[in-house]
Amino acid sequence: MYSSAVNTQAASDGGSIDNERVLSLFGIILQSIGSLGILFFWTIGAIGLLTNNGGQILELGLTGIWRLLFWALPIVVVVSIAGAVGLFALRRHKEAVGLAGLPIIATLLYYFALVQLR
Repeated sequence: MYSSAVNTQAASDGGSIDNERVLSLFGIILQSIGSLGILFFWTIGAIGLLTNNGGQILELGLTGIWRLLFWALPIVVVVSIAGAVGLFALRRHKEAVGLAGLPIIATLLYYFALVQLR
């Protein structure tokens, strides 16, 4: 039986159950859903950028490193989700959750840098 607590006492055998694996799996799933949601909207922007019918994405005038970072998002999403699954399989639960959330943090940092530095 699982609960939201990290450690609970099992009623049947009196031992403790470590829920870190289950909670980290939930974290990986939720962060992967968030990363794929960002990737969905990135796809809409990329289509607009490629067809020169993108509105705001064209108004930004991304050039140089800004454009390179824009096109790097799908690679970051795929590598982070695959790496999180690999780390989860290797029983590195906390690292897997952190790696799964990398695209979300990277998108926020890119946006703030684009707004402040450009």
